[in-house]
Amino acid sequence: RMLAKTSTSAVARIAHQYIRVGSRPRRTARARASGSRAEDKFADPESPEGVLRVSKRTSFEGLKAARRVEAEKARAENDDARLARVEWAYDALIAESRAWFDGRVRDDDGAESRFQLGNFYQTLEKFEDAEREYRKALEFDTHVDAANNLAMLLQERGELDEAEAYYILALKPNENNVDVLFNWATLKLNGRQDLNATRVLIEKIVSIQPDLKKHPLVKALRDEEDDDDEGEPFVIPI
Repeated sequence: RMLAKTSTSAVARIAHQYIRVGSRPRRTARARASGSRAEDKFADPESPEGVLRVSKRTSFEGLKAARRVEAEKARAENDDARLARVEWAYDALIAESRAWFDGRVRDDDGAESRFQLGNFYQTLEKFEDAEREYRKALEFDTHVDAANNLAMLLQERGELDEAEAYYILALKPNENNVDVLFNWATLKLNGRQDLNATRVLIEKIVSIQPDLKKHPLVKALRDEEDDDDEGEPFVIPI
């Protein structure tokens, strides 16, 4: 089908609203050295878990949110001692998690353990460490998630040529990987300002997963009006 022309600036505004370049790393439950315990929810209030009101199974995102909430409470009460304990608790739990991931690498150094360590660093916004581990993962194998996440880090940094190379690498095991194709499309749009290349990728995405035609970016690129079932909201595939 012929695609109507759409201005780069108009589409970029929609892309910025609905797609975050350098999207979140894979959600991973916070690792622990001793396995899950049913009594975690009754943690000692003086323990790191008790201070932050989390359990051993709390995700990294949940841990960061708990730190933010407890720190805000301490600041609201001008309680410097409590704020210091919040930071101590957070650092202790992060150190425990890092030790767990480091242990995975020591016990089974390979693409997946290196990816998980890189994903841990990326969640903590330690991007240089994440990049190092993703590159090490890819020395073992074509690890799709490592290649995709590395590409997103490079894209965010403006290193578009290398980022594209890693998106292409991430597509080698499965050229119909919609997540990778969508990320690559954002590079073509936001980095290259190449509407034609973006449209090619978007058309491929829609051919693989037709329900994505409801995505606002897809509709803008295809210059389509809302269809009759607009009452069914589009769920962003993240």
